[in-house]
Amino acid sequence: MTKTDLFRVIIKIFGIYCFINAIFSLIPNFTYSGGFSSVSLSINTFYLLINGLIAYLLVFQTDRLIKLFRLGKGFDTEIIDTRNLKTDGLFKVALIFIGLLMITNNIAQFLDFCYLAFKKQISARGLGEIDGAMLQQQLDYHWWIINGLNIIFGIIILTNYKWIAKLFEEKEKNVG
Repeated sequence: MTKTDLFRVIIKIFGIYCFINAIFSLIPNFTYSGGFSSVSLSINTFYLLINGLIAYLLVFQTDRLIKLFRLGKGFDTEIIDTRNLKTDGLFKVALIFIGLLMITNNIAQFLDFCYLAFKKQISARGLGEIDGAMLQQQLDYHWWIINGLNIIFGIIILTNYKWIAKLFEEKEKNVG
């Protein structure tokens, strides 16, 4: 494996993770939440466009970024000795890492939302005014759904990492 291949894989992995993370953090912001604010909508749209552009550059224009930032300079040898590790193996390890990050970053908050919803449902004497007000502030259904979707997609990535890695490897062979 050459040093350019290694940088190409690392940049693409980072781009995929950034895109997934940006999409799932923006979904609640585009939903209707009690009022329409054109400023908020324009800021969220601008944020989505910028993240989309960054993800596009990181995933599909990696060779240009490597040349632009001169990432190949300063190494003693052209080839990095990885012996049995191939780009397919790196993609698989990275996909496992991304799936685990998606699960671990969202499981605590998701379980907290589940606990709050469960507490709200089983309260025998109803919630008092203070408890009810605090619970409504803490229990946000949009973020509950987003955390659940992140966990589900993390599990999907973990269970299908071989197929996803093969999909990206075939695209790379067709391009270069």
